[in-house]
Amino acid sequence: MEIRTLGTVTLLIIVLFGSFLIRIQSSTNIPAGQLTDPDGYFYYWQAQLISENGQLPARDMRRWLPLGRDLGQTLNLYPYILAYTHKVLSRVFSKISLYHVVFYMPVLCFCIGLGVLYLFLAHTFDLRAAGIVGIFLVTLPACIERSCAGVGDRDSWCLMLGLLAVITYLTSLRVERRASRMRWTLANGFILFLGGISWEGFGVFLSIILCVEIWRFITSETETETDLRYYLIWVCTFVPTLYIASPAYRSGYGFAKHLFAFMLIPPLALLGIRVLRYILITKTPWTEKLKPHSRSVALGLTLASIALALGYVLIQRGTFGSTTVPMSQNELMQTVAELKNPFLEYWMFRYGSIFVLGYCGIVMAVIRFWKIRGVLLAVPLTLFTITTFYRSRLDSLWGAATGNLLFSAAVVACIIGFVVLAWRRQRTPENECAYIAFVLWFLFWSALSRDAKRYDFFIGMSVVFFASDLISFLADFYGNQLKKRVPQRLLKTAITTIMLGIILFWTPVGGHATRTLLAATYFRQAIPGDSPEAHTFNWIKSNLPDTAAVAANWSFGSLLNVLSNVKTIVDQDHYIQYWIHLYNQHVYFAESEREALEFLKTHNATHVMLTTEREPSDTFLHGQLSNAFVPVYPTENFTEAEVKVWEIHYTPDIQAHPKYLATTPEK
Repeated sequence: MEIRTLGTVTLLIIVLFGSFLIRIQSSTNIPAGQLTDPDGYFYYWQAQLISENGQLPARDMRRWLPLGRDLGQTLNLYPYILAYTHKVLSRVFSKISLYHVVFYMPVLCFCIGLGVLYLFLAHTFDLRAAGIVGIFLVTLPACIERSCAGVGDRDSWCLMLGLLAVITYLTSLRVERRASRMRWTLANGFILFLGGISWEGFGVFLSIILCVEIWRFITSETETETDLRYYLIWVCTFVPTLYIASPAYRSGYGFAKHLFAFMLIPPLALLGIRVLRYILITKTPWTEKLKPHSRSVALGLTLASIALALGYVLIQRGTFGSTTVPMSQNELMQTVAELKNPFLEYWMFRYGSIFVLGYCGIVMAVIRFWKIRGVLLAVPLTLFTITTFYRSRLDSLWGAATGNLLFSAAVVACIIGFVVLAWRRQRTPENECAYIAFVLWFLFWSALSRDAKRYDFFIGMSVVFFASDLISFLADFYGNQLKKRVPQRLLKTAITTIMLGIILFWTPVGGHATRTLLAATYFRQAIPGDSPEAHTFNWIKSNLPDTAAVAANWSFGSLLNVLSNVKTIVDQDHYIQYWIHLYNQHVYFAESEREALEFLKTHNATHVMLTTEREPSDTFLHGQLSNAFVPVYPTENFTEAEVKVWEIHYTPDIQAHPKYLATTPEK
């Protein structure tokens, strides 16, 4: 036991040290004060407000002028973590700044999540499985890009909380002592609360847990009071607390519109059908007739709940286009690079052969555990995988409409296969819930990544788990074929090592490790770096008061807030997407200079910034302007400059107009 523990700890240290070392490779190439992701500046800005004032204001009146940003509709735990982590660390290490915390927090969060996953796999499966998963997650470019030093975004934080949520839930199912199970249940509920006030998309992780609960609900023959008690306590730890903690759950709109429905209603609905089945099979006159058919009762209640959920989605489908990012098809969202559809080469570059091995591992596990019945899930999983990862090639062959139809059919078939397989399941495979959880992880995050490539960062945990499972299965299989000739441990270790070496470094089968350092450096360039925009931001900070409001392309919003300390009109938060459309229409493509001035006056703009790279070449700002636009930067060769700043001098006849504050198009 001591030798095994020593090996587990030693390998864990190696994995974490390697992960940390790789993810800080680009830190020396990033200028002081800069980050590598525009969203990172947004959280840096909020952390600054918290550090200065102790908390965020109800509305951020330094952006989205003149209304300000309603911060009651945002989930702001991450900037609070940044601000108060800095407060604690600065008391011990006086030279640590808030910028340092923002800069390195993604690396720290990823390493914590990786360490917890490693320990769970080492305890639940074996050291080999944990080591393979650790090696893959350390080296996969897809898992590196958004967890490097300098990113500043909350992705790693949310992934860490998601891993903790799923792992603490699975651990709570394994413990038998009541006191231990209660502690794990409470810990899991608390983590779900933290995730729920950190990110609007955290409901995906909750959905994974709920689907495992549905699996257990359908496969169980009885419903005990003890199980219901634990589930009720679990629900009470995060459902009412989220409702109380954030206005976004009570009266959400915009991106928070469906938080209540997708985060709070499902666990309550599952509680309701569990209680209903318990009553039906224990407390009614039909108890004796229904008790032998308790699984069928569970199936019927589950199908009814799914039908109600689909009905809600169909009724609300018109609201998803503007409020749910992965499903957005509006013109603005289609211009955001990280929300575009990934193509096959994208998957191959970032995952090598791991996404293929992960799929093969899932199918192998399904068939291995549930034999011929596993085909019910394996076949739709195959169609799902093909229409997701090979979408770009297939759409060019038969069109996007056919591809989307097949993908939808695959999703529906996966749901049917999942439910029927649970209903007909006769035996309980070892670690069944863990396998089910990672299958669901793969399905949910792959489905979201199909239409928005930024979410592929979250897929890695599931594909490496099943790739590891496949490698372990093959090593054991071939090891058993030669067990009389070579010692088993040595043989299986050698087979595993050879397969890992091929997967990691041999280009014909992916060789993703050859791109590991590239992902940590080239993929994460400093923004704005040593560019004309950076010099402009420095000039604005030095020469304009903090009361100035600079109108600029939405992508520069948070950079201007942080690097220039000025107010802004729009930013990458996309709080009011229609304002970005209005900015383009009435500033870039204004039919008259007066129209542009009225729009800018309405939004309290004092200056306008234009870049030749981001703005259209035919905007009227490239032409002759009146004295209302006074060039202030650069002071020399203004006409040919790549970045220009004008100060606006409004004449008395220019007045604000409420039509420029519309938040939705006129019907």
